[in-house]
Amino acid sequence: MSRVRGEAVNLATNYILKKIENYEFSAGDIVSDLELSKEFDMSRTPIREAIMSLIDSGILERTATKVVVKSITLTDITEILQVREAIEQKAASIIIEAAGLSAAQEKEFSEIHMELLQNVTSGNFSKNFQTDELFHRKLIEFSGNSRLLDIAERLSLQSQRLRWISTLTPSRYISTHNEHAAILEALFHKNAQKTDSAIREHYLYTLKNYQDILNMPQWQKIAREMRHMKV
Repeated sequence: MSRVRGEAVNLATNYILKKIENYEFSAGDIVSDLELSKEFDMSRTPIREAIMSLIDSGILERTATKVVVKSITLTDITEILQVREAIEQKAASIIIEAAGLSAAQEKEFSEIHMELLQNVTSGNFSKNFQTDELFHRKLIEFSGNSRLLDIAERLSLQSQRLRWISTLTPSRYISTHNEHAAILEALFHKNAQKTDSAIREHYLYTLKNYQDILNMPQWQKIAREMRHMKV
């Protein structure tokens, strides 16, 4: 794929993802390359490639006659979090077995951790998500295992669909910061058992938060209202 063509596909992919994140597209909605090419003023070819990529990533799905936004269920969320937990536990294990983080890596982790606290304090939900994602990416990246990072990035596209849900439970961000602190403390001290437990606990509470939200009686009403709200 040429550089220009690749950039067009990436642009189309981001356009589609943004429409899904902002609930301009919701589960079951048809994603038409013809309509999107008109809306984006772009050739249909990169849009088709973007659609194929998003089908492969589990964001869209092809039915007998059309491509639609794939629904996301509690089972999907559970499976995504289980895989992320396993990846990060393995990444942490690799880091510790390799004599731990470097001083520069510890400094970078500490800065990310502090930034998350600042975002939580200021109520900057968008930045909260970005900083949280960066924390988890760095944990995997610092292991030096490119395959783990590839898997995590594939899951990241699916995780982005959950971004706006966390704004419904802002108190969760304080808990997230505290759970990250436990992970870092154990990792900085090269304590494999405590790091493993801290990661497991973090994802246990994350799953519980999603369960609580999806079990809200008003959940369907919230989902409909979010369709018209830019998050």
